[in-house]
Amino acid sequence: MSAENSISDNIMDMFGLSTDKGSPVPLRSIDVNVTIKGYLAEVVTSLGYYNSEDDPVEAMFTFPVDDGSAVYQFEATIDGRHIVAEIQEKEQAILTYEDAKQSGKTAMLLKEDTKSSDTFQCMLGNLPAGKEAELKLSYVNELPQEEDGRVRFTLPTVLNPRYCPEAGSSVAAEGADYVPPKSVPYNFKMTVTIEGYHGIKAVSSDKISLDVKLESGGKLAQFEIGEEFKFDHDLCLLVEYAEPFAPQVILENGNPGKEGLLKEDMLMVSFHPDLKEVAMATNGEYVFIIDRSGSMNGSRIKNAKEALLLFLKSLPAGCYFNVVSFGSNYKCLFNKSKEYCEKTLNEALKVQAKMGADMGGTEIFKPLEYVLKEKVQQQPRNVFLLTDGDVGNSEQVIGLIRKHSGNTRVFALGVGSGVSTSLVNGVVRAGNGLAEFIADDERIQPKVVSLLKCAMQPAVTNIELTWDLPPGVTPVSIPTDCPVMLTVGQRLTFFAMLQGVDLDTIYATSKLTLKGQQNNNPVTFDLLFTLSEDDNSSVSAPVHRLATKTQIKLLQDEEAALCNDDYYNPKDIDKVEEIRKKVVGVSRHGNIVSKFTSFVAVDSEGEKVKGELKTRQCPVPTTSEEFLKGIERDMMLQCCLMDCAPQMDLCSMAASGFECESGSLYLKSSNMYGGGGAKKAKKSKGLGLSCGLNKLKNMVPSFPSKKKKRSSKSEEIDFEEDDAENLEEEPQKLGTDREDDVDDNNDDSLGKSSSGLSSDEVMMNVITLQKLGGNWSNTTQLASLLQIPEDMLKSTDINEDCDVLATLIVLSWLRSKYAHRKEEWQMIETKALAWLGQQSLKKPVEELLTLVADSVINKV
Repeated sequence: MSAENSISDNIMDMFGLSTDKGSPVPLRSIDVNVTIKGYLAEVVTSLGYYNSEDDPVEAMFTFPVDDGSAVYQFEATIDGRHIVAEIQEKEQAILTYEDAKQSGKTAMLLKEDTKSSDTFQCMLGNLPAGKEAELKLSYVNELPQEEDGRVRFTLPTVLNPRYCPEAGSSVAAEGADYVPPKSVPYNFKMTVTIEGYHGIKAVSSDKISLDVKLESGGKLAQFEIGEEFKFDHDLCLLVEYAEPFAPQVILENGNPGKEGLLKEDMLMVSFHPDLKEVAMATNGEYVFIIDRSGSMNGSRIKNAKEALLLFLKSLPAGCYFNVVSFGSNYKCLFNKSKEYCEKTLNEALKVQAKMGADMGGTEIFKPLEYVLKEKVQQQPRNVFLLTDGDVGNSEQVIGLIRKHSGNTRVFALGVGSGVSTSLVNGVVRAGNGLAEFIADDERIQPKVVSLLKCAMQPAVTNIELTWDLPPGVTPVSIPTDCPVMLTVGQRLTFFAMLQGVDLDTIYATSKLTLKGQQNNNPVTFDLLFTLSEDDNSSVSAPVHRLATKTQIKLLQDEEAALCNDDYYNPKDIDKVEEIRKKVVGVSRHGNIVSKFTSFVAVDSEGEKVKGELKTRQCPVPTTSEEFLKGIERDMMLQCCLMDCAPQMDLCSMAASGFECESGSLYLKSSNMYGGGGAKKAKKSKGLGLSCGLNKLKNMVPSFPSKKKKRSSKSEEIDFEEDDAENLEEEPQKLGTDREDDVDDNNDDSLGKSSSGLSSDEVMMNVITLQKLGGNWSNTTQLASLLQIPEDMLKSTDINEDCDVLATLIVLSWLRSKYAHRKEEWQMIETKALAWLGQQSLKKPVEELLTLVADSVINKV
């Protein structure tokens, strides 16, 4: 065992990150069956349990799910008996489960985490000695689509502790028992079947090589994933269809024997409206909120800095902008958004160059509140949130954004495995924006540029939706209200409950019409389709389940907005109660678990279980190695501070519940039903916190500096514009004075430049040198980066203006050397081409670029 692993293991033991030593883990296997049809995924997860002990056990397993998952069935096979759970109000479900457990009956409970809708807890009570049990949960998802058209399926497997503002530190999920990925004790297998409506071109995964078998002329793909998966990342699949942007229309039969939505015929229409012909905005306000907490350490903060650079360089002249960094506290570049000019851009670049993952925890609410409460400097305002999403107050954040959705769009980018999908999807749902997710080793830059391009397109407002259906067919839209605004590039999904459909009738073509206003101009989009039962429809009724989930999410967002502490009005208490009752009703009728309901079942036919019941937590992998390195500094700090208590070793300190005042990682699990995780961590008294700090300087390169919150608003905020004056005049080169030894994600075909920078760093440094207007100047630094003789940059053979020549050379260089990364520098090029178009050139720009490529780029 390496010294580094030994330190990590000791620290994790101390903070309760590993399972109880010597206790058997009853969870033996996880078997996942995935069926993907177009944009929909149906997932059945089987949990295999075996009690190897002499007494009955209660097995508790906390695990992540995607926030959009509509969990519609929970069943079990215990000693040959099949048991199906039912939906009850959460409090009643817990009582049912506890009563059965106390009576010696085997029971099971499945519920959402109190704080996060993307975390579930499965409890199996009174599993008899020597017996096996198989628990199955089934859910459906609508899959997100990449800008290039590929559909992404993600099976979350990593669950990270999340920052809780009330505790002032990270806390464990309810009932969670964390272990490093290498210590997961159960087996895993995933079987995937993909049915392509328009043919399957390719299936890939971020980290795993797949053995995909294509059948039925490319319309069916099947494969398995087993031992090769190491639980060190969320498992992601990318599916490329032959017609990726084709609409998907599904008509699903209702079941007359059911209640609510399930008894009605349900139509789902998913499509990309063609609204991309409008010119990009040249004004607006853009606020970039960047997570600089300790968990962003490593390649995450490096990629975030490069994303911020592209963001700053791609903004249109004349807009307003600001940059807000957050961790345990937050810092604003300016006290309010300022006009984008050479001076403010340089100030931002100086701060960007010095950014690190050095701001402690993940307190996201306060910086968002500060930004949203500020007066909009120039309409429209677009907020970009970049975070690894490890927060425990997602509902509060989503409610805040919903309150301000009338004048602000929110875009979000979730970084890394274990990211909170409930936070990222929730903020864009409330803020009428778009969300992107990236893995730790995936390039963040293209997705940031993609979001910025969408934000620079005027939003569609005053939306109207009209169904033109055959005579006698009546639609009820779900949701009943149209969205406040739509973002260009967004795939839209609408549901309609239909009455009067006769599937034996051959209907004429139907039409869905979307109308709105974009940039004060009317826009209209028509989608034609035919009403006919989908031959590929599933008995699991995925369209009905997703329509139910959509209703539940919208109601829960509305409830969260009303319950926001800073905006709570006692007069809304009746409305809140009414919304909660609606959620329970929709959840029961659609058989979809929600914030206020849970699945519960009791084995009433089994014999009474005898013996002393023992509780066993089944471990869940927490995070990738990069995340562990990010939090390790905080843990080392606490270890050093504990040096003041030499009479206690680490194990005895952990056993005694020692908690350090300066520590930011409080990982004691909250109780199994919630309520414990939000309490303020108790602070130790009488400890000399200065001892051990000298040792710390040698152990830890840097660690988060935290500022105590003050009552005055003005004192809470740090403004970085004054700090920027103390930094060097020229922006720091990327790749120098590096904080972390991380993978540069460089292009191996280009290798290292003569300056020792990777190709990635060379490109980003060249982009850094672009002026506000879009041009480059002839400098020694530029010549060195391009590896072009300086006299070539001064040649007057092509153009007498050195800035024109330098700009032409850079664009030709980017096209030649970085064509495969065009999506990252496309907006940089757009600004440069616009600048060149204003220079009264004697020849067309494209002709000059060809000349430069032949006479300069191809000769070096």
